[in-house]
Amino acid sequence: MTVLYAITVTLMIGVPILLAIAFRRRFRALWLLWTAGAVAFFLSQVFHLPLNNLLGRAGLISPVGPDAPNLLRTAIVLGLSAGVCEGLMRVATFWFLDRRGLVDRWSGGVMVGLGHGGIEAMILGAITALSVAGLLGLRGTDLATLGLTPDQLAALEKQMAVVSAPSAAALLPLVERLMAMALQVAVSLLVWLAFRRRNALYAVAGILYHALVDAALVYVGQFVTNPWLLEGILFFFLLPGLLVIGWSYRRWGAAEPAHRPPPLREEWSRFGALLRKELLEQWRTRKVLVVGVVFLLFGLMSPLLARFTSDLLKALPEAEQFAGLIPEPKTADAVAQYVKNLTQFGFIVAILLGMGAIAGERERGTAAMTLSKPVPRWAYVLAKFDAQALVWLVALLPAGLAAWYYTGLLFEPGLALGPFMLGNALLWVWLLAFVAAALLGSAIGRTTVIAAGLGLLFSVTLLVGGAFPQAAALLPAGLVPWISQLGIPDPVAVNGWGALAGSIVLVLFCLMTAVGVVERQEV
Repeated sequence: MTVLYAITVTLMIGVPILLAIAFRRRFRALWLLWTAGAVAFFLSQVFHLPLNNLLGRAGLISPVGPDAPNLLRTAIVLGLSAGVCEGLMRVATFWFLDRRGLVDRWSGGVMVGLGHGGIEAMILGAITALSVAGLLGLRGTDLATLGLTPDQLAALEKQMAVVSAPSAAALLPLVERLMAMALQVAVSLLVWLAFRRRNALYAVAGILYHALVDAALVYVGQFVTNPWLLEGILFFFLLPGLLVIGWSYRRWGAAEPAHRPPPLREEWSRFGALLRKELLEQWRTRKVLVVGVVFLLFGLMSPLLARFTSDLLKALPEAEQFAGLIPEPKTADAVAQYVKNLTQFGFIVAILLGMGAIAGERERGTAAMTLSKPVPRWAYVLAKFDAQALVWLVALLPAGLAAWYYTGLLFEPGLALGPFMLGNALLWVWLLAFVAAALLGSAIGRTTVIAAGLGLLFSVTLLVGGAFPQAAALLPAGLVPWISQLGIPDPVAVNGWGALAGSIVLVLFCLMTAVGVVERQEV
């Protein structure tokens, strides 16, 4: 990706988190409300995307374009499908939260909206990374050989020209997402008003407002060629939402008591103390040594297995006939064996190490001792994650160097050290997704056994999701083919940028949810 698009994707993922943190420091809103909004968006898409496919097969949604027939009808149907699916899921979320008294305040409604719009921006950031990297990967390719129609070819050439030219247009996805987040906050506040005032018309207004904006942008977007002008039109439709946010703040938000957390420097100092405690515990319990030895063995054994598997089969009685079926091993086979070994066993080790991180301390009573002090819950969770992340990083470094060295001894040509170690860094990101999932399970589970079961469930869900090509492109599974190509001779180009960004989004979501869960628990 170009530098500008890399910055845009980074901000699309990071800004929603920073906005939630800044809002949380001003208002006493629960972190779980952010998670509730994020889950509401995700679940709405479970219904929204199949509904659009169904409406398309029914003929109610046609291809969009300036000369497309029934463009107005298509825009209206698309707007209503988005507004209704997201709106109804938002209503269900607020109903669930309202019954538990979690959204009595204005700040609670805003936090749900920040989660709803924030996770949408973060996911679209990962999709942007995937799309831009895919387009840039086509540079130097004869597009006429792709078998596209003239209209598709023209659209592809236009997209490639946009992403290849270094211009401020690269910031457009970020600008659009910021305005879309404000829109989601406004709609969430309308639904919040429906429960506060016990008047369903506010929720209906929110659904129709969302549908109107989406339909208008679909229709107008076919005739407006200037993308900045289109963003200006979006801002025009956003103005009523900004008025809703401002009016509701003056009416309810301004009356909320201010949340006065400790200074950031003080909170980070406590985080540093907790991190040192966690690292010391990792050392004293020999977890660093165990993980390091296991990974080092994988680094040493993987090239050996790739090189001598055929010879081992020849040495077995009546197995000589199968040895001939194995092709001559190459450098790529050694890397594939190394990646396979670490991915097959790495997530299991991550669960075993992470399942007792929080649940185990809760069972032993040490969590109560720690959290009885003025320790931020986010620092408690993040220190455990960072300590485990450092353990994995320390373990991967010698394992990667060992695999590189033995591959160079056993295969010709060997591995390029820089790209191969970059692949190990990506493998570290892959592992962190399972570390975060195990930590979330440990935060939710009341006992270590339940935490282990939840961590395994979350991890298996990620692995199963990676079996679907459409989902794998944005999940940790999409990193594996990319890692397997780094450092080998004549690598195949693999677009793993979407999987990298999606893995980071997944880690951040798990950590924020774990913080929210621990924040609500009495230990």
